[in-house]
Amino acid sequence: MARHGHGPAAALAIIAAAALVAACAQPDLTVGVPNTTTTAPLPSRVTEPPEALDPQPAPDGGETASPGEATPEQTTEPSERAAPPPGGAQPPPAAPVEPPPAAPAPPSAVEDQPASGQDPPEPPPAEAPGLTATTLRVAVIADVETGGVADGRSRSVQTAVRAWAAAVNASGGLAGRTVDVVTLDAGLFGHEAVLAEACDGDVFALVGSDALLDDEGVELLADPACDLVDFPAQVHSPRRAASPRTFQAVPVSAGSANVGALRWVAERQPVRIRSTATFFVDFPVTVVAAERTAEAARSLGFEVVYDPSVTIGESFDPYVADMAAAGVHHVLWDGDAHRLLDLLASLEAAGLTVGVSCGAACRSGLFMDAAAEAADGVLIWSPYLPLREEAQSPELAAYRQWLAVVDPEAVPDLQGLAAWAAGRLFEEAVRRATDAGTPAEDRGALSAASVAAAATRIVNWHGHGLHAPSDPGTGDPSPCGVVMGASDGTLFRFHPLQPGSFDCSPQNLFALEATAQLGLELPALPEVPETPPLPPEGGEAG
Repeated sequence: MARHGHGPAAALAIIAAAALVAACAQPDLTVGVPNTTTTAPLPSRVTEPPEALDPQPAPDGGETASPGEATPEQTTEPSERAAPPPGGAQPPPAAPVEPPPAAPAPPSAVEDQPASGQDPPEPPPAEAPGLTATTLRVAVIADVETGGVADGRSRSVQTAVRAWAAAVNASGGLAGRTVDVVTLDAGLFGHEAVLAEACDGDVFALVGSDALLDDEGVELLADPACDLVDFPAQVHSPRRAASPRTFQAVPVSAGSANVGALRWVAERQPVRIRSTATFFVDFPVTVVAAERTAEAARSLGFEVVYDPSVTIGESFDPYVADMAAAGVHHVLWDGDAHRLLDLLASLEAAGLTVGVSCGAACRSGLFMDAAAEAADGVLIWSPYLPLREEAQSPELAAYRQWLAVVDPEAVPDLQGLAAWAAGRLFEEAVRRATDAGTPAEDRGALSAASVAAAATRIVNWHGHGLHAPSDPGTGDPSPCGVVMGASDGTLFRFHPLQPGSFDCSPQNLFALEATAQLGLELPALPEVPETPPLPPEGGEAG
């Protein structure tokens, strides 16, 4: 017999169905993330004691919304071109690319809205460096003017931090304050001086920095007199990574190396990797990086048959002749991108074709533009999604669009994207430090110490969909990334093929042994002259 009286239940079912349809219409930021599916949301990004007063996760279980996610009008760019992978392997099948979504409307920023009829909380006047009742000043350090050695090496991070600040300010600022950006030029050899300038100046935090010799003066960050927190775009030295107030969106560590791209090459070209070269460019930080990469590569079957040390400005022509004689088929590169351009030019002039596995240096748009076709065959491992996968991550669209707002001539690149991600991480730490969006919100509680304490609790963080989950608070490295290859000055996805996905195999992290402590030693202290002997009583020393 039919049963009646289900009117309320039917209504609830309709509401639930409508909610499901609305949820499915939202972009999925979990594609390729381990332990998640396209139908299950990411877990809360923080694992911490119940008594912690942190904002609650967003209703979908992912990251809480950021007030800086408002985006200006959408822009488009030509699609990438496919090209054969290095070493003569067949190109991967082209994956269909969805057109980028329309730019999302500015979020309502519910977390920052006062209750009806209440005035917004006002922070009290602050006396901390870089912090007032109305402004929060951050600095970004880059290598820009280097006397011709590596001019413009990391200029894009400065533009990216300015873009991030513009996005944040358009959505109300941080802790009720407008974010001001100070750009500092390390000039490759002046990092300690500009770091001291930031410590002594009117600066609250370092955000989005990328300086090649970033270990110079790093002990200042541990000095209580330098009350700075550090959220770099890229860490190059083990000592900078180990700094107690340095927090990375995608951490690297001294004890391990990510070998995702090297594994991909080794599985496809097991014969060619038996004749590998690596170059030790004469900067201490790049020598350490090359030693670490060589140890990790050997564990995968790479045989290094040629490993010279080269100096700044030295011609690569004789080295290329030696490579040809040794039958080198692959190069492991951890030096500066400008020197790699010189090597590629010498290889092209000699008619020698080799594959190149490049470190973070090749994520620069400046390198890709200057190298053009000469970069064909260069592989990189990126913890971030390719720039044109906006259909999988609207945050990519936000970065590109705000970059165009602050500098219409700026070229988006992975180096700048890393600086944008550093800004998002700092933004989250500030929100947690002030309990933003909770009844306990206290904008006057903002300090370098409170931001550092909040940052140590940030785990399972994916930068609003820019990268796979990482643990900035613990500093544990992530195995996740994407293998990208260069063709005609453009980087495109090689592995894994699915847009929006990452290779998160635990085998991508190699535990270093022989080189784990390289670069961690403190700089030598200046010699102290011997104290002259005291003069004998009643006379002077002879």
